[in-house]
Amino acid sequence: MQELKRIDFAGGGTAGHLFPALSLAQEFKRRFPSCEIRFWGTKRGVEYRLRHQLGFQLSTIKIRGFRRSFALSNFLIPVELPGSLLFLIFHFLFNRSNLVIGTGGYVSAPVVFAARVAGISTAVQEQNSYPGVTTRLLSRVAKRVYLTYDSSRQYFKNQGKIEVFGNPVRQMKVDLDRESAAKKFGLAADKKTLLVFGGSQGGLGLNKLLLGITRQLLADDRIQIVWATGPNHFDKIARESGDLEGLHLFAFIEDMYTAYTACDLTLCRAGATTIAELTYLGIPAILIPFPFATGDHQKYNAMELEKTGAAKYLPESETTGDILLTTIKALIDDDSRLAQMKKKMKGMAKPNAAHDIVSDLCKLILVD
Repeated sequence: MQELKRIDFAGGGTAGHLFPALSLAQEFKRRFPSCEIRFWGTKRGVEYRLRHQLGFQLSTIKIRGFRRSFALSNFLIPVELPGSLLFLIFHFLFNRSNLVIGTGGYVSAPVVFAARVAGISTAVQEQNSYPGVTTRLLSRVAKRVYLTYDSSRQYFKNQGKIEVFGNPVRQMKVDLDRESAAKKFGLAADKKTLLVFGGSQGGLGLNKLLLGITRQLLADDRIQIVWATGPNHFDKIARESGDLEGLHLFAFIEDMYTAYTACDLTLCRAGATTIAELTYLGIPAILIPFPFATGDHQKYNAMELEKTGAAKYLPESETTGDILLTTIKALIDDDSRLAQMKKKMKGMAKPNAAHDIVSDLCKLILVD
């Protein structure tokens, strides 16, 4: 079998697009250690902020996404796009990659399209239940389309190029028990633990809802809360919540695996990376999707999990403090329901997604 020399990835702007690409890149590197791997992004995306932690080369282009509401930045798209596209086409003509993979976000479009013009094999990977515009457009030129959910097939015409392998997720250790995890956070082992976090797409609305019921929730001394507020909201929430017994506040939780292991129930957004981690570990959840996510894709992710019984979906615009309080207490006190949700969550997991996608791509582009 021939050796892979070069692979390019385009997917960024948010962690939900970047981390699946990173997972695939690591799997390729494990199999082909000498392979050169390059990421493409912009200086505005999360990929640029994390460029020193990627472990791979990052090249940037000038491109921006289209905003659905009126924005002056929209007028810069036709100015920047032709130059970036021409640069990419020449790059791929003179730097022949074996494969170019797009994992979503506006940066994927010119990179994957330019590679196709240059005669290079391309593939796209979609994390969400409702596919983004970029993925749907690129599916027309890509040789493979990898989906997370089988229900997403309906949005594509050429079914012959589609595979449903799940969303590649960072590998997490699974050797920590609940009691040890609780100890790391200073939690009482005999209390029920609610883990709350907003994710990179915004936790303001979620934080406001929980802040309004925190005292009522913790009036039950059987419950404790681990709450990652986000750096921008920490001081306000710490000030307004006061020194409540059973409340453990963090601006950011670095070790999410330990936090997941310590909890009985999560309250969170419904981004693709979050969903992949919840299913991977089997964590019951109340999902309040970020209402301004592109294409409202978080809503469709949440609906997909609720349909199977793995999670409870609450729309932010329709959720009051009383509704949230009632939902949390009803679930966290029902051990049988939590066990059922945990089983359903794990049933949706595809822990071998990165391995399966890379194996399929190898069959596509490598010749014996």
